[in-house]
Amino acid sequence: MSTGEAPKKKKKNHLYQLDFVRLITFSAVILDHVLMGVEPISSTLVGGIELLCRYSRYSFFALTGFVLTYQYRKRELRPIEFWRRRFKLIGLPYLVWSAFYWLYAKYRHGGFAEIRVNFDNLDHLRLSAKSFGYDLLTGTAWGHLYFLFVSMQIYLIFPLALIILKKTWGYHRYLLAVSFICQAAVMYYMVRPPADFLTHGLQGVIWMHLVCTLIPYQFFVLAGAIAAMHYEAFQPFMIRWKRQLIAGGLVVIVATLVYYVHKVNVGEDMFRATNVFMLHNVFAFIAIIVILYCLGTVWQSRRRDGSLAAKFMAKAADRSFGVYLVHAVVCNEILQPIDGQRAFSETLRSSILVYILVVAITVYIVEALRRSPISLITTGRNMVSWREQNLGRCLIGVAGGLAAGVIFRFGFDMVVGNLLIGAALLLLVSTILSTVNKHRDAEPLPKELKPELV
Repeated sequence: MSTGEAPKKKKKNHLYQLDFVRLITFSAVILDHVLMGVEPISSTLVGGIELLCRYSRYSFFALTGFVLTYQYRKRELRPIEFWRRRFKLIGLPYLVWSAFYWLYAKYRHGGFAEIRVNFDNLDHLRLSAKSFGYDLLTGTAWGHLYFLFVSMQIYLIFPLALIILKKTWGYHRYLLAVSFICQAAVMYYMVRPPADFLTHGLQGVIWMHLVCTLIPYQFFVLAGAIAAMHYEAFQPFMIRWKRQLIAGGLVVIVATLVYYVHKVNVGEDMFRATNVFMLHNVFAFIAIIVILYCLGTVWQSRRRDGSLAAKFMAKAADRSFGVYLVHAVVCNEILQPIDGQRAFSETLRSSILVYILVVAITVYIVEALRRSPISLITTGRNMVSWREQNLGRCLIGVAGGLAAGVIFRFGFDMVVGNLLIGAALLLLVSTILSTVNKHRDAEPLPKELKPELV
């Protein structure tokens, strides 16, 4: 008979400050997407909020560079082993969700009939394979999947990058300076008509898909990596000077917003004024990342093991990747009936309501996925152990999900109800499996297999 799992080892050197940064950053992504769908495009106030939320794009990559380098800066990195592990954790979800969103886009265009048309003969199968292959190779099955595609590029080059960082110790400031100059040049040209030599050939193809390559984000990845390489100096500096850094960051943010309002007032298009690749906006993005890290160090110092806040933050960090993957479909479905009803949508109240709905439904779906056998391929994490799954809570979750799904589907005719019902049924199946496993685990061993006491 199994004696149960061994006690979990306490994580050493866990970067709790990054859990804080990660939670706020994922929240900002969802808020940006909600505001884009609910509020009027012409709103200067909303545009300013969206502008600040778009730091999240760069924060993700700074976090990636930081975490990878912190883990391997003082130990040997075996490239094959590293790639096998990393690509399993992100490559499988990328493949699964690319397929899901590719099919979902077809469904949204013409229902299940549109999906069937893509597979009803050999020619259509070829076209579908080509279309899906293109989306896989460009990270464009849905807008947010570019992050996974770029992350895999980071993983691909990271072993070499780590060697370079170790070999150039003492020169990192110069590497960072050169990186920023390149970053500034790329961002400057990205928001302007391309030069002639970028309109054809291989360079033209790369330029056309530049947003889903590492190139526009390399400075932030490198900045995160260098900060981690010098962690023993970087961390005390951020703690000691946090008040000054936060104050300076707020000044930069205010200056950016003032310039943004000025550009809008003189007639600049809102899309351009809030563009994530506008060079003058990048300083606010850096400021926000710095401020969040400083606040994260405050959380790190005040965190208490076993507290409600610590448990919440740990669970949020665990679910964050899954939330990022799932939120796009939930957000799109919640916004479908709102689209075109501007009388309802042009209110702060509706934005808050939609945001709460998107977060709640997304978290519910992710919880169902994390407890299921398909957790690894959908959330990048192994499923929550069946020994940790509480039967009563799971059944309450199933009932709640089914009830909410029925209300949304048949009360409001919203497809998001189907998502809730599907997640509830998945949770039910997982609960049954976990209950069966617990029952088997509790069964006594046959007498002949019991060890004799000596």
